[in-house]
Amino acid sequence: MGKKTLSIRRNESLCYPKDAPFDAHIAYPEFPDATVSIEENQVYNELRHCLIDLGMDSRNMGMEDWSPFSDIINPGDTVVIKPNLVINTTDPSMQECTTTHPSVIRPVIDYCWKALKGAGLIIVGDASGAEADFDIIISRTRIKETIDILKIRGINVRLEDFRAVKVTTENGVWTGEQRTVHSVASSQIVDLGEESQFYTSRSRAVKLHGAGYDICATTQYHSGRVQKYRVSKIILNADVVISLPKLKTHRKAGVTCCLKNLVGINTDKNYLPHFSMGSLNMGGDEMPPIRSKNVWRMKLYNFIRERIIAHCWKIIGRPAVLLLRYAKSIGKPKGKPGREKNVPRGERINRDIDLAKWFHNLLSGQRIAAGAWAGNETICRMILDLNKIFLCCDRQGILGKHTDRKVFYIVDAIVAGMGNGPTHPVPVCTKMIAAGWNGLKIDVALLNLLGIDEDSITLYRLAKEKEWMYANSEGECMYNSRSINGSDRVPVEFIPPDGWIYHRK
Repeated sequence: MGKKTLSIRRNESLCYPKDAPFDAHIAYPEFPDATVSIEENQVYNELRHCLIDLGMDSRNMGMEDWSPFSDIINPGDTVVIKPNLVINTTDPSMQECTTTHPSVIRPVIDYCWKALKGAGLIIVGDASGAEADFDIIISRTRIKETIDILKIRGINVRLEDFRAVKVTTENGVWTGEQRTVHSVASSQIVDLGEESQFYTSRSRAVKLHGAGYDICATTQYHSGRVQKYRVSKIILNADVVISLPKLKTHRKAGVTCCLKNLVGINTDKNYLPHFSMGSLNMGGDEMPPIRSKNVWRMKLYNFIRERIIAHCWKIIGRPAVLLLRYAKSIGKPKGKPGREKNVPRGERINRDIDLAKWFHNLLSGQRIAAGAWAGNETICRMILDLNKIFLCCDRQGILGKHTDRKVFYIVDAIVAGMGNGPTHPVPVCTKMIAAGWNGLKIDVALLNLLGIDEDSITLYRLAKEKEWMYANSEGECMYNSRSINGSDRVPVEFIPPDGWIYHRK
């Protein structure tokens, strides 16, 4: 059997089972004593077939001894399963098209534990968005319930929130910050220096903006030969990491899948450049070109962001929310639908309205803000840096040509999020699950099945130029147990975010 790089399975009946802990509905020979669910679980079945298509532990296939991860996992290893747990959505019904579903995580835990032979540790964790409520995510998705049951059954597995910094928000404005002492100590500074995608001739001239307001910190971590990230030691010290992304759109990066999922190995979002300040005609990539009359407003705003907001946002955050609410409420006619009665005028703003974006749009004269468009190269360079750390850094965060850490990818593309993801997605039933050895190859194959030219997305155009992105990429690509070909298509229209156009193949 020749080597296989990736396997994608699509089944029209594929959907998420409802009952935790998402047991298989078939008594597979490799798990003769396992609890069998009365609910059909096609997710477990299709993921298992992906591993079979890849030829993993082929000599024992179909027998009790079959252990697909035995080639990469040894007894006593620490295995990290890294799903996408980015945020708790405002609308709970949108959670399953935003985060990795636990029914995809469950069989991965089972096959990891079989390879460990009862000796070792499995950690399921992610560095969610700084403003995310991790407890809500793991409760709403039933990940916590699933893992608690598996612990009772004797599996040594635990959940981890990798974040060193969390924030509170109100109306899209960051109002406070909390540093998690345990996670700060459990993270490692990794300096890529001249190997970073940000080390260019323009690196000192560009004003980088992170996920929040601490622009001074982001600039300090990314300036000239200093190109630092704060990476979870749990990831760096793992013997094996299995990345479990969710396929979905992303307003800044275009698409979230294997490559984008690795943003979740960084524990402090202030280390992550998300865009370069200013419009394209101001030398940044925060938004497309703006009219000349708006340029001076943005220059003034950028000055305030750098000199004032960056230094005291924790103090002025809450007053700023009240001020912006008041400003937005001025001039609203009485009795307008949606207006709250018996509430002061400055408070009559829906709590879900992003006031920071509203104010930015007022100044810039357009609707695109914070790098949420196809011209944003900054976030792409950050994503590539974190992929390089994942693939090439050792346990101490020292960069080499490769790492001893073994990596594998499994993609939840059963229900994807399209449109203005990841925070305001529209669910689409793509009914796919993918597994393989190379993240770039998997992402490109999934995009091509959706009829999307990967070169229309800057992240993939840049990634394809990097030699180190092709580790473990040699081999056949499978689709439903046969070789994939250029004419294969999934009958789904995958709608891009606002500000994006996906070129079709």
